[in-house]
Amino acid sequence: MDWKTASSYYETRLSDALNVQRHAVDLAMLPQAQVPLRLKEALLQEAEPTRRQLERLKKREFRIAVVGLEKAGKSTFINAWLECDLLPAKRGRCTFTTTQIYSVANESEQRLEVQAKTEEEFSNLLQELEKANAQVDLKTIKENEITLQQVRREGNLTFPFTRLEDIKEPLKKYVADEKYAHAVLEARLYTSKLAQAEGIVFYDVPGSDSGLAKHVDEAKKMLSDCDAVIVIQRDPSIRGGELDIIKFTELGDQNVTIADKLFVFLSRIDSIASPEELRTHIDVAYQDWLKKANLPSQRIVYGSAGAYLILNNLAGAETKLQLEDANTIKTKLQKLTAIVDEETLNKDATGIPIIKEKIFNYINNERVSILKKRCETSLNKIFSNSEEIYTLVSKKYPENPEEAKLLEESNRRTAFTAWYDRKWEEIKADLQKYYQDSVINKPLENLTATSFTQIQNFRERYIRIVDETMQELRKNTFKNKDTIFLANSNPEFDRMKANFAWRDNLYNDITKLLSLIAHKLALELNNEALKLVEYMTSLLWGSNQVKAMLIEKSEDYFSAKLENSLSVLFLRFARPVAEALIRGPVNSDTRNKIIKSLGVDIEIIDNYYIGEEPAFRVLKRYVKYGSDLLFNPEIRQQVLGITGVATQLAGAATQLVIDVANDFRPPQEAVIFEVENDINAFDEYLRYAIFEAAGFESFCIQELQGLVDSFREKKGFWTGVALNEWLQENPLLLAEIPDNLKSQESNLEVSERLRQLSIALKRTRLQ
Repeated sequence: MDWKTASSYYETRLSDALNVQRHAVDLAMLPQAQVPLRLKEALLQEAEPTRRQLERLKKREFRIAVVGLEKAGKSTFINAWLECDLLPAKRGRCTFTTTQIYSVANESEQRLEVQAKTEEEFSNLLQELEKANAQVDLKTIKENEITLQQVRREGNLTFPFTRLEDIKEPLKKYVADEKYAHAVLEARLYTSKLAQAEGIVFYDVPGSDSGLAKHVDEAKKMLSDCDAVIVIQRDPSIRGGELDIIKFTELGDQNVTIADKLFVFLSRIDSIASPEELRTHIDVAYQDWLKKANLPSQRIVYGSAGAYLILNNLAGAETKLQLEDANTIKTKLQKLTAIVDEETLNKDATGIPIIKEKIFNYINNERVSILKKRCETSLNKIFSNSEEIYTLVSKKYPENPEEAKLLEESNRRTAFTAWYDRKWEEIKADLQKYYQDSVINKPLENLTATSFTQIQNFRERYIRIVDETMQELRKNTFKNKDTIFLANSNPEFDRMKANFAWRDNLYNDITKLLSLIAHKLALELNNEALKLVEYMTSLLWGSNQVKAMLIEKSEDYFSAKLENSLSVLFLRFARPVAEALIRGPVNSDTRNKIIKSLGVDIEIIDNYYIGEEPAFRVLKRYVKYGSDLLFNPEIRQQVLGITGVATQLAGAATQLVIDVANDFRPPQEAVIFEVENDINAFDEYLRYAIFEAAGFESFCIQELQGLVDSFREKKGFWTGVALNEWLQENPLLLAEIPDNLKSQESNLEVSERLRQLSIALKRTRLQ
């Protein structure tokens, strides 16, 4: 395969490889793809040298860097190569900027192009010089400010020529004359004298030991972007700047060795004193290069570019001033090399024809194999790493986006379900703790506690309801008293008739009162239930499905369950007490019949009375004796075995003071006293017996515990609720779940990039 064919072939292959590399990197950079760092770094590291090689192939350029320390003789070497004393080669620094020399086939294409620095680039140069404390250069720039500004203003220039000598002056001006060169970015010389092959480019870069970071950067960039390197070396031992050349060459192109692309020209041997010193000079260079760069001696040529120019009558006036005359140089070279024949001396002693022959042989015969080695290594690295990335990712993700969507959704749901299973245990624990601490005040560390916070509150609210309703009952009862008494006073006040009439009216009010108490109790318990449901709702991130599932419609729950159930419980015990105390006066047949008809239900009340008044400990006994059991000392002594009368009853109105032993007390007062104390007794039983007898406490606990149990039994339903809240991106839920579950968008990016990488890899396999 010749160079032209190889260039075209590897241009295509490298383009395909970079396309694969791009897709592989795009895929690898996705965190969810979980590609190892080493694979990403390998692809990224290989991209830049591959891209540089591709650009050279596209331009059909074969770049040869001519490098060395300042005053090593780089410009003189190139002049000898071109057989024209073209580039300036004076003793001081003679190259201020990079000179690129391009090989063209036709003389008509020959030209010199000068690219001026922009104002920004010139400003950066000044900053760099100030940073390096390059006072000489800064002084020179200041002294030549006008001409340097003119160069920047003129911009890029082109100088066509036929003979190299024709552009010697402008080249010297823009490359070496400090009045102008500081404003020049680079010079490009296109000539047919460089090489027989097209696309050959020589780079003549200022010495890497100039002290300017700019020159070091240029050398580093150039050595990273070239196909071959010619090192011009004056001293036999490799010095610091030359070590940098080795380092930059290795770093810039790691797919071939230095020995694959580097040549050394040991310059100015005509300055050496003796053959022995020359032999030592060469041996030291051979050993040093072999040791530091594994460079074989065949790649090292010794000679003198200046001698070549002098002996071939190519040297200009300035070069002649710096060197000795032709006869003196010839004599020295003959003495050093023992070569007598002038033609052989010109070739072997100056070294220029030998180095050119080696370079041309490299260009014509070796560069294709080196190109193949360089490119195949890049291709192998890119393709193998990309294939490995594809294999790794394809084990976890399908290429088909629809399959990826289904798989990812399945994996995400599975992961969420696993997370929720753990969360469910926390939810149950939180609910139990809330129930024990806030509802029944029975923490785990005190399982024997018997105080019930919310239950106590429920009882207190019950007492408050009794207070409110009884106060209203008394108000209405005594409001109706006068009307009832007047209606039963024709012609005289009929005590018994008024008593019955008043009690009938009162009993109707008490019936309504009992319903009202049951209704208000149901409201209270409903509020407690709703608080518990509200907490359960918070455990499931505020989902509106919790309340709907646990108590369906709150109105139905209240009326159909709580109010009805509480009414049944309440009326079972409150109504008999009302019947016994209110329907008939003390010692009336009505009252006695009611007591007999109530049976054991009325006796149950006695078991639950928790008040302090002995008169109320047996309901039938109080019903029989009435207020006498409270205020008649004889009756209390006889029946209860205690002395003294009852004190003010809790919740009762202002006690009517009356002499119960006086048979001549006004009949109206006697009726009022009896009815009022029966109301007080009813109030007492409501407070201290009915609540406990009806089992409100147990009912309340049962209802609230029932809600807790119902919640815990519905794990499957709550799992669905949690899944819905997750899919709807409930912010409260998203704040708790792991990061990998937070994105609700189906992530098809991995599969899409995997598919693109697969297509790119398949395309390269078919080639």
